[in-house]
Amino acid sequence: MSDLADRMLFLKQRLQQAYDGIGHSHGRPYVYFVYPPEQERTVRRLVDEELRNEASLTFCHLDVLSIVLQSTAGQEARREQLLADPVKGAGAADSIMRLWARRVADAITTTLQPEQSGRPVIVLRGLAALHPLGTPTSMMEALAEQEPRDPRTNKVIPIVLLVPGVRPAQSSRTYLFLGQERLRQSFYRGEEV
Repeated sequence: MSDLADRMLFLKQRLQQAYDGIGHSHGRPYVYFVYPPEQERTVRRLVDEELRNEASLTFCHLDVLSIVLQSTAGQEARREQLLADPVKGAGAADSIMRLWARRVADAITTTLQPEQSGRPVIVLRGLAALHPLGTPTSMMEALAEQEPRDPRTNKVIPIVLLVPGVRPAQSSRTYLFLGQERLRQSFYRGEEV
C-alpha cells in the first residue's frame, strides 16, 4: 500500500474513532491532508474510495475550485483592475479571500442536512484554486469566524482539507503550498495526517 493510501486509511479511521476529539489539542477541528501536487488524481481516487458515507459518518465533499469560479463569475475584469492597482491590490486580495471563505461557509451550511444518518465531515478539495490570492491557511483563518456546526447536535464538525503541497523534512505543522518554498505555510489550528 502506498504512503498516500496508508494516510487516507488512517484519516478515515481517525474520523471514525476520534470524531469528537479531532482538533481539540489545536483549537479547531481541521485536518490537513497534504499530498504532492502531481498526485492529484491518485488522491481524488483514494478520497472517492475511502471517504464515502457509512453508518457512522456522512462525508460532504465540496470543490473549492467550483465555489471560487461561481463566486467571482462575471467580475473578472473588475477583479483584475483591483489587483493591478498598487494601492488597492493587497486589500482587494484579502477581500476576495474573505468572499471565498464566506461562499465556502455558505456551501457547507447548504450541504449539511438535519436528516443525515451519520455524523457529518466536510471534505474540501480543489484548494489550488486559491492561488495566487490565498492559501488553505488564509482561507481557514477566515472560515474560523463562521464555525460550521452539525444541525442536529450543534457541535462543531471536522473539516478535512486536501492540500496540494509538500511537507518539508524535519518540520512540524508546516507545508509548502503547491510545493513552492515561497508559499511556506503553517497549519491553522488543526492537525495533519
